[in-house]
Amino acid sequence: MSSKYPIETSDSEGIVDAINYLLSGPSGLGQNFAGFSSFTPAWLTGNFRSPYTSSSVAKLTVAPIALSTSETLDGRTFKFTFNIAQPAPPFANGNNVTIAGVLDPFYNGTYAVIGIVECTTTYVILRTVETYAIPYPPSTGGTASLNTGTGALSTDANARVTVTGATDRIFVSGQVAQLIEYVVTTAGNLKVTVEINKYYGFQDPLPVNPDIKFDLRSTIARRVYNYPLPIGTGTLSLLETVFSSVVDQPDPSVPVSTDPEFSWTGFFWYILDVSFEFTTGAGSITTDELGFRSLSAQVVKQ
Repeated sequence: MSSKYPIETSDSEGIVDAINYLLSGPSGLGQNFAGFSSFTPAWLTGNFRSPYTSSSVAKLTVAPIALSTSETLDGRTFKFTFNIAQPAPPFANGNNVTIAGVLDPFYNGTYAVIGIVECTTTYVILRTVETYAIPYPPSTGGTASLNTGTGALSTDANARVTVTGATDRIFVSGQVAQLIEYVVTTAGNLKVTVEINKYYGFQDPLPVNPDIKFDLRSTIARRVYNYPLPIGTGTLSLLETVFSSVVDQPDPSVPVSTDPEFSWTGFFWYILDVSFEFTTGAGSITTDELGFRSLSAQVVKQ
């Protein structure tokens, strides 16, 4: 559809065309806008699903904690009691905790994608997607630990938008400030990557999770920082990354596809993600405190 500008008051056809053009957009005046911003400090959880941040200190790495007992509460819910009470709850809700060394290997493994649903100073309760046959006898021994790895970790700075036109463009902006605590066991280089990633949404076929699932489509923008670090513990000064008016648009050389995995139009989720990797040496990230952070995405009709 084409529209005329300026429109004369006597041009009824032009007025109708212009109104139809505006109303054909996702919302409002032919545009769809979504965004997030917060000045309230929060800690990255490293979860694969929300909550991506916690208002209290959340650790990205937790050393193995000795367990006394492991038991099933129902076919999807497991309770692990610590051998000794911890000074504070060691895990955050949603964490994908790894259980290892339990006398009965049935309990061993990483509990994902749901992960922790409750954690106190004396026990942790984990939930799985799959359902197991119960009752199942309890067991003893083993440990519970957390290691978030080197993959992309999502922050709460995100925006979901709907793209309806094959030539629409999405203008994305974002920023984040971080205070990163680390432990280095072998001197080397720490690479910190900050990205705006685009995920496409599709209906989950599993009846136990009748919701929209999202898979990574592409990286819209990226910043990479390298820090040579000596052995020991430390904190990286506030690291602020800013992405201004990044344009996400279809590649004209790629034909429009009806496959949702490759189609330009659809329901998309833009998330500000971070990742950590020791490219040389060895160590781990203890916590990542987020300061001011924001992300906005706006669909603009072309």
